[in-house]
Amino acid sequence: MTRELMIPSSTFTAFASGPDGKTFVEKHLELPALGRNDGEVMPKSSLEGSVVGHEIIGRVEFKGESVTNVNVGDIVGFGYIRSTCLECQYCLQGQENMCPKRTTFSDGVGGFANASVWDSRFVYKIPETIEPRHAGPLTCAGATVFAALYGYNVSPTSTVGIVGMGGLGHLAIKFAKAWGCKVVAISSSRDKEHDARAFGAHEFVCTQDPIATSTKMDYILNTVSGDLPWETFINLLETNGTLINMGVSAKGSMEIPYFPHLFKQLKVVGSLVASRHVVKKMLDFAALHNIKPEIEELDMDVKGCREAFRRVTEQRARYRVVLNVPPRLAL
Repeated sequence: MTRELMIPSSTFTAFASGPDGKTFVEKHLELPALGRNDGEVMPKSSLEGSVVGHEIIGRVEFKGESVTNVNVGDIVGFGYIRSTCLECQYCLQGQENMCPKRTTFSDGVGGFANASVWDSRFVYKIPETIEPRHAGPLTCAGATVFAALYGYNVSPTSTVGIVGMGGLGHLAIKFAKAWGCKVVAISSSRDKEHDARAFGAHEFVCTQDPIATSTKMDYILNTVSGDLPWETFINLLETNGTLINMGVSAKGSMEIPYFPHLFKQLKVVGSLVASRHVVKKMLDFAALHNIKPEIEELDMDVKGCREAFRRVTEQRARYRVVLNVPPRLAL
C-alpha cells in the first residue's frame, strides 16, 4: 500500500477554546476519517469547546485516493473556506466563496492543532519562495485584499485608499503598491504613519485630524471592523469611485450620505474572502513581488494561544500572530 493511501493516526493534539474564547486547554481528540478528496495535514503555522484557527500552513502527511492537486510531502495552505457544494450556480461560475452551502474552518478541526483533515480541493500548494511562516496570513488576509483589487478591476493607474492598518490593511497596502497604484493609507492612529509609508503608502491620512489632503481616490478598501466615519470616506472618493468593504460593522448597518452618493455616481460594494482561482493567483503574485506579512511568532501551546488571543483582542498584534507547532507536537 502506498503512503498516500495509508490510514492516518487516530488521535491528535488540539488547543480548544472555552465559550469566552480566552481559556485554552490542550486536548487529545479523534481525527476525522479521511475521505476520497481529503488530505491530512500537519500544521506548521497558523481559539473546552471548539478547535478553531485558520490561515493554516502544513505538510501533507496522507491523502485520499481521489486527491490529485497535492502530494504527500507538499507544503500547503488553507484559509477561511473548508469546502463548498461545487454544484450551485456560484461554484460553477468560479465563485465558491458565494456558495450558500460553504463550510468554514469553524465547522471542523481548525488550525489550533498538530493535524487536520481538509477537503483537498480547497488546499493550495505554497510557492517555494514563500516561507511557511509568512504564507499562513496570505491564505485569508492576503487572499481577501487581493480579491478586492482583482475582483473590482482596479487598474495600475488608480489611486487607492486603504482604511485600517491591521492584519488586512498592512497587506492591502503592500498588494496595492505592487499592483502599481498610488496608495493612500487612512488610519485613526497618527502612530501608524511610519509603518504605513514603510509598507509602501505614498500618502497618509489620519481621520482624527481635519482632512488635509486634496487627493481624491478611485477606490477605498475598508479593512476595519467597526462603525466608521463613512461620510469622510465618501468625500474622499473621486467621481465614479468605489468603496469596497471587507470589514464587519458592529451595528450591521452603515449610513451613507445620499447626495454625494447620487451626484458623484459612487458605488458601495462588498468583497468576501476569495474563490479558489483567486487564491492561486494571489500566491503567485505574492511570490513574484516578494509580498509577505509582518508577523509575531509564538509557540502553539496553551500559553501561546492565550497570548495570541490577548494581542489580537487588545489590537496589539503587529500585524499578524503566527503560532508555530513546537517540536514535542510534531507528528
